[in-house]
Amino acid sequence: MDAVIREVAEEGKRLIDRAWLGELTRDQAVHMFVQFGDGLVRYDTALDIIDDGVERLDAHARRLRILWWFAALEVPMFGSFALLALLLGDYTTAGLSVLFLLILQIVHRKFLPYPLPVRHYPSE
Repeated sequence: MDAVIREVAEEGKRLIDRAWLGELTRDQAVHMFVQFGDGLVRYDTALDIIDDGVERLDAHARRLRILWWFAALEVPMFGSFALLALLLGDYTTAGLSVLFLLILQIVHRKFLPYPLPVRHYPSE
């Protein structure tokens, strides 16, 4: 029974991914999930699972895009501060700019988006 439940869960993940990518509509993904579940997944439950999964992927994609922009823009900005400070002979400012840039790059790589809480509905 555990193998069947695992297969249904994996198919649900695949359907969520395909719905998020736009290969399937929401209704198609829900219908296919209910059909694949064959009695294990009700329509209301499948609808909640697909909606929550797509919402979660959207939130993570948005956070990663913002994080990428910050990480990409910090290098030219703080690098140019460091270069300008070196050219002007201000080694303290150059060192602090490079140190701040390294710290921010490490922070961006360590603190990836956190998982969103999954809503749990009371069982009927």
